[in-house]
Amino acid sequence: MSTTPAWAYLSDDGTGEEGTALSRESLAARARQAVLDLIDDEGLGEGDTLPATGALAERFGVSRTVVREALSALAALGIIEIANGRSASVRAPDHSLIRFSLARALRESPGGGFTALMDLRSPLEARAARLAAVSLASEERSEDRQGLADLLREMGEALEDSERYPQLDLRLHGEIARLSGNLALQGVLDAVRTPLFRAMQDLRATRDTRGLVGAEHAEHVRIVEAILAGNARGAEAAMAEHMEAVASLDAPAAPGRTRPG
Repeated sequence: MSTTPAWAYLSDDGTGEEGTALSRESLAARARQAVLDLIDDEGLGEGDTLPATGALAERFGVSRTVVREALSALAALGIIEIANGRSASVRAPDHSLIRFSLARALRESPGGGFTALMDLRSPLEARAARLAAVSLASEERSEDRQGLADLLREMGEALEDSERYPQLDLRLHGEIARLSGNLALQGVLDAVRTPLFRAMQDLRATRDTRGLVGAEHAEHVRIVEAILAGNARGAEAAMAEHMEAVASLDAPAAPGRTRPG
């Protein structure tokens, strides 16, 4: 695969591989990718400014109009911000873009997405538990440790509440992801929050029907206790076992609802 940045071939002779003149739309599409390459290659982050429109046009070998169209498209996607009288700047990552793409992929996966959701979650959740255990081993994280312990206790008190427990379950996994300190991992797990909650609700309904309520809480207890003890390997193993147990349950959708996706 070629590693040539998009801007390097924007200033070609204006013809495609078949000799057909490139349309302004195709040039704008290339310019969009060129701007993304620039942001990535130069490690630009939130608030960093891009070169002025004229400078980008000269750099890419296209007109200012093409550059403005490219920047407008990226602004509409929430990747950059355009302010009057100032150069465009990079925005903070927008997890809604990831959320939309993943939700669509899950919907289009066989079985309504449950298996695909678990395939995505399992290694990330296990890694998050390991990192959270390492993070909370610091004496400075006493408040976070107490918060995690309080959440587990609240879950135990709500175990018989079929509506409340899935809400707390989702909150627990989100908190473990936050405590991992890995923003990319946290972002991906947050992006599947909606289908994940639907799956948790459906799984709870299945547990209620099969008389399995309580097993999942015992798994949560093992995960949290390992994290609080700073046992990274134990936390990772406990989370992996929990994910395997959830995947094997493979709950059918609750009446009136499709499988998570």
